[in-house]
Amino acid sequence: MPGLLRQIALTLSNHQCNIEVALIDTEGETAIDVFYLTSQGAKLSAETQQALAADLTAAVEELRMPAGA
Repeated sequence: MPGLLRQIALTLSNHQCNIEVALIDTEGETAIDVFYLTSQGAKLSAETQQALAADLTAAVEELRMPAGA
C-alpha cells in the first residue's frame, strides 16, 4: 500500500510517540510489524493508546479509499 509507512510515521509523530523497538516480519504475503512506543520516555497511557489506535485506523482507511470517493 503506497504511502502506508508515511501515514503511520505522521500519526505517531502527531501523538509525540517514539519507536523504541521495531520488530518487522512477514509470513507469506502478510506483514507482521510490532512497535514498542514511548512518549517523553514513558509508556503510553491507556487514553493515548486508544486515541493513537483510532487515528492509525483512520489513516489506514484513508489510504484504502479511492481518490475522490
